[in-house]
Amino acid sequence: MAFNTALLLAGTTKTAELAVLDGIDACENISHDSLLIETVRSTIRRRTESPAVPDGINLLPSELRRLFGLQPVSRDCFVLRILVQLPPAVCAELLDISITEYEVALFGALNQFPLLSSIKVAGDALE
Repeated sequence: MAFNTALLLAGTTKTAELAVLDGIDACENISHDSLLIETVRSTIRRRTESPAVPDGINLLPSELRRLFGLQPVSRDCFVLRILVQLPPAVCAELLDISITEYEVALFGALNQFPLLSSIKVAGDALE
């Protein structure tokens, strides 16, 4: 779950792998929740430190590749709240945004995601 979440947030396998390792290092006790939270923190930090070309998108099913058609903050909110099912306050804290910004971004993602079905995103040509 931690790797898949990091991959959906970053789009790169290297960032996802390193974030999981960071998550393991940061956890005093390796529980599912603490590993996931620490991995998300690391992914967001690593993603901003060294943005890379998404190479891991082709590992995802086409339905999830569509997420990369969303704005990054909207995708982050969607992944953390809808797919990972973290509470809204935790999502906002991890993303370092207000609850209002979080709600607006999530609402935007929920409205835009169904429209992305006809849009080709990176990696779709590989099918």
